[in-house]
Amino acid sequence: MRGSLGIGALGAAVGAGLMFLCDPRMGRRRRALLQDKTFSVARKASGVIDKTSRDVKNRTYGTVVTLKSGHSMGRTFALFNSNWPPAIRLMVGTTGSVMTAAGIAKGGTAGTFLGTIGIGSMILAITNFSFRDLMKRAGATDNTQMPTQRNIA
Repeated sequence: MRGSLGIGALGAAVGAGLMFLCDPRMGRRRRALLQDKTFSVARKASGVIDKTSRDVKNRTYGTVVTLKSGHSMGRTFALFNSNWPPAIRLMVGTTGSVMTAAGIAKGGTAGTFLGTIGIGSMILAITNFSFRDLMKRAGATDNTQMPTQRNIA
């Protein structure tokens, strides 16, 4: 009973979609609009993927050259900075998504902990907020957040 209800709902959804796109009056316009939107999203996604892959390649090359030369990197770990490059945001967001899914699948206390870290990672990647600034705000007191003015007489 339950399987046939799902198949019926899926069939109804497919039928409604076909009716929407094959409508004699507005169907041609809707199909053209759908095609334009699809090509636009594909073009933008291609540009983002290209930009990210070039960024990762250039950063990897720079890191290898720096390590071969024996010089130190001379900068802090990228996760502590704000304004992350696209490659770092992509890696942190993907890792956070995987951790969240693993936490949901695991369940229990360990799953909750894993899921919380994953959601936090995704939020940091999406908002591009500095982890260092987050830690400063968490440790700030009322006086550091809103300093009082001194009356000099």
